[in-house]
Amino acid sequence: MSRHCIPHKAKFLSLTIAASLSSAAVAQETSQDNESSYMMNQVVVTATKTENNLATAPASMAVISGDELRQQPANSLNDIVKKAVGVESRKDGGRGGREMISIRGMDPKYTMIMVNGRKMSSSNAIIRGNDFDLTSIPQEDIEQIEIIRGPMSALYGSEALGGVVNIITKKPDNEWTSTITGDYSRPTDRKGGIERSMGLNTGGALIDDELFLNLSLNKMSRDAWKPFSGDRADVTGLEERETLGVSGNLSWLIDDRQILDFDVTYSDDEREGFLETIRDDRARFNDSDVRIKRNSVAITHSGEWDWGDSQMRYAREYVESGSMNFTTNRRDYAKETNNAIDGSVTTEINDHRLTFGGEIRKTDLVNKADLSGSGKADVQQEALFIQDEWSLNDDWTLTYGTRLDHHEDFGTEFSPRAYLVNTVTDRLTVKGGVGQAFNAPSLLNLTEDYRLNSCRGDCIVVGNPDLKPETSTSYELAFNYQETNWMVEAAVFRNDIDNLIEQDRDTIIGWEPTDDPDKPKRIHTYKNIDKARVDGIELGGRIELTETLAFRADYTNTHAIDRSTGKRLLNRPRQTVSTQLDWKAMNKLNTFVRATHTGTQKIEEDREMEGYSLIDLGMTYSVTSDLNLRAGVTNISNRQLSDSTRRQGYNIDPRTWYVGFSTTF
Repeated sequence: MSRHCIPHKAKFLSLTIAASLSSAAVAQETSQDNESSYMMNQVVVTATKTENNLATAPASMAVISGDELRQQPANSLNDIVKKAVGVESRKDGGRGGREMISIRGMDPKYTMIMVNGRKMSSSNAIIRGNDFDLTSIPQEDIEQIEIIRGPMSALYGSEALGGVVNIITKKPDNEWTSTITGDYSRPTDRKGGIERSMGLNTGGALIDDELFLNLSLNKMSRDAWKPFSGDRADVTGLEERETLGVSGNLSWLIDDRQILDFDVTYSDDEREGFLETIRDDRARFNDSDVRIKRNSVAITHSGEWDWGDSQMRYAREYVESGSMNFTTNRRDYAKETNNAIDGSVTTEINDHRLTFGGEIRKTDLVNKADLSGSGKADVQQEALFIQDEWSLNDDWTLTYGTRLDHHEDFGTEFSPRAYLVNTVTDRLTVKGGVGQAFNAPSLLNLTEDYRLNSCRGDCIVVGNPDLKPETSTSYELAFNYQETNWMVEAAVFRNDIDNLIEQDRDTIIGWEPTDDPDKPKRIHTYKNIDKARVDGIELGGRIELTETLAFRADYTNTHAIDRSTGKRLLNRPRQTVSTQLDWKAMNKLNTFVRATHTGTQKIEEDREMEGYSLIDLGMTYSVTSDLNLRAGVTNISNRQLSDSTRRQGYNIDPRTWYVGFSTTF
């Protein structure tokens, strides 16, 4: 859908939306029938905060279009994002089927989730990773998703140590348009897990050519999946889940050079499960009931001036993360408030495109249940950054810059980055770079009084005030080559991390009494891993075999070790493979078969999870230009993990059929 179709304002609007990191879909509507050439034409903005061609952007990137989103059976963005090369959905053992996005073997906490370039920062309240961050965004509101593989701390700060997922939302035009979607899925084993969702997106002009409104609503529910029997009959492989997401955007075109955006979002995500853990060959069971409520508001001003472009934004995010205390039968809430002001300016001087700006962020945490004393903690961080995109000549571009972060507890740190791109021919691009990053421990990592229930309810993790900040140096070399009907891309990467922060499950620092004197809880803390290394290779390719048949394949090999001991880091699969065959069977009927493989990974010091392969089938049918149907089966072979692995809380979704529709009016 085109954005704000106003002839005399089109140029300005494209620039301002780009400034707010939401223009990638404006500049190019990629043809689904010519996928191999899309990298040469697709415009992205996340790599530099400015417009770049996808093939020559100074980063390894992938783009998922809104059309591709709506073809898939996905009630969570995890299901879509994890299909990109170098991206994996890491299972949170024992958390009832939760999965979190990890990029290039880095912990999910280092994947920065953004909406139109605005950070979603809730790591102190939502300690289970970015699974809840992604579920808070109504899928009907999404125009496309840009994914950066590799550190982007020089622009976005420490939380981008692994990479960035930037979700770009729709912008309406003068014509009022609405879309309704519905999905239903059901596992074939009849042990629960039925999932239902409905969504609505509507948008248009309140005042033609001046004031625009976009609203989205999504409601999803899932029954608990209980695949076991006997004394384990109540153990959940997938949590029961209720999710509500609402978002709104009001855009005011002040004049030909200025635009003001007001954004509001609300989400409510509740999950219940019954968890199992094994210790000393004895099974223990614990209830789990978590509810996450999020409110966020943002005001963004974007301007185009004679000397360049500018953006200024204020954002406030409030998150409540509540876990049921089954002893008191009350829900204990952690409450986090993030207030942030950020701004940037872009200007061109000869062959240089300069972008510079800054950010002030204040985080307040209230958690009376897990923080002793006042039950409060806070931290403030400030940052300045500068970037130069230097066009050396027609074939070479050097992007370099640095970010200066000041943390009230750890002082000042620089995060420099340099990236060189060579357009060898109009079809071959070679690029590579090096960067450094700094990440301070979170409030929860540091606070000794904070007590986190973990190990599926069987242990407690407390903060460690002696933790050191993490620092990393990353390297990358990549290329992509494209012909009219096929393309290939490859990358090698290395990330050397000093003082990597991980939970220390090997050391018991104490015991917590329980109602059963024979079953006390272990107490663990966090530790710095002196030196860690994550390196690997990525391969990808696309080819149009015929006018109706296309094939794609991606492969990632990741090697993640503790360099001090030589041991593998936990929860990093060595290999992942994804292949998909698309067949346009009829003019209105598109089908696909997808096969994925996840290799072996270490899940505990003395335990390895076996690799597994999955096959999905699906189809979409366009009844009319305004009505589309979809259906298919996931995990068609009903592949499951070994019983010993499942007892550690790791599960694969069973064979599940799904149907869905979308209609526009």
